Amino acid sequence: MSDNGLVFKDAVFHPSHYNQGSKEVFEMMVDIWGKEKVAIFCEINAFKYRMRAGYKGNALEDLEKAKNNEKMRKELLKDTEDGK
Repeated sequence: MSDNGLVFKDAVFHPSHYNQGSKEVFEMMVDIWGKEKVAIFCEINAFKYRMRAGYKGNALEDLEKAKNNEKMRKELLKDTEDGK
């Protein structure tokens, strides 16, 4: 678990190029922009992966990435007032 409370277990979504510093890039994004803004990023990123599924690389992998972004968005928003 990171110090911002987020847990991400699947190594598929944690390539080494996102882990060059003391924190994963995603954790740094939360530290810099906050949970709500990163949740919006996750929502947009999920849309991107769904729209490109089957057109770039492995469609199933893109759909898994979309689902992972949607899961991260939900996790980020669970502690906010509206929890959308």
